[in-house]
Amino acid sequence: MKRFAGLLASLVIGGAALLTGPASAKDAALINLSAGMFDWESSRTQEFEGRVEYRFAHGFFATDGAFRGFKPLVGLMATTGGSVFGYAGLAAPFAFDDGRWEIVPSGGIGAYSKGDGLDLGGTFEFHLGIGASYAVTGDSRLGVAIYHISNAATHRKNPGVNTVAVTWSFAFNGL
Repeated sequence: MKRFAGLLASLVIGGAALLTGPASAKDAALINLSAGMFDWESSRTQEFEGRVEYRFAHGFFATDGAFRGFKPLVGLMATTGGSVFGYAGLAAPFAFDDGRWEIVPSGGIGAYSKGDGLDLGGTFEFHLGIGASYAVTGDSRLGVAIYHISNAATHRKNPGVNTVAVTWSFAFNGL
C-alpha cells in the first residue's frame, strides 16, 4: 500500500508539472507554515499539528480575474502523537481586493503513518483544505485554515480528522 500511495503521489505531481504553463507576473511560489489542533472537534485526544506546504508559482487555467489557476502543492504534516502525513495535490487560489485577501481551496492524496497517534485506517489518505489569508506585507500572509484527512472508505476503518490552524505564508521567486 505504501508503494501504491507513493506512486500515486508521484503521478499527481508529475502530471501537474506537465500541465503547468507560465505563471502571471502576480504569481509567486509560497511556503506555507501552519500550526493548529489535530482532530479538534472530536471526543478523541486532540494533538498539536505542524504543517509545511510548498505551493508552486506555475499553474494552469489561470485567469486575469480573481481565480489564479490550479497550483501544484506538496506538503508534510506531523503531530505531537508522532503521526506524519506527506501529500501532493492542487490548490485553487482566489485573490480579492488587489491581492490583499486570498481564499484557497485545496485537495490531494498522500501517505499517512499513525506513529503513536490516531489510526486513520491505512496509509493511503486524501487531503482537503480551505484557507483564508491577508497580505501582511508584500511577500507574507497571515491566515486561518481548516484541513481534513480521510481515506474516503478505501480502508475498513475511516474515522477522518479535521484540523483548524493558523497559517503564515512567505512568497518568493520559485518554481
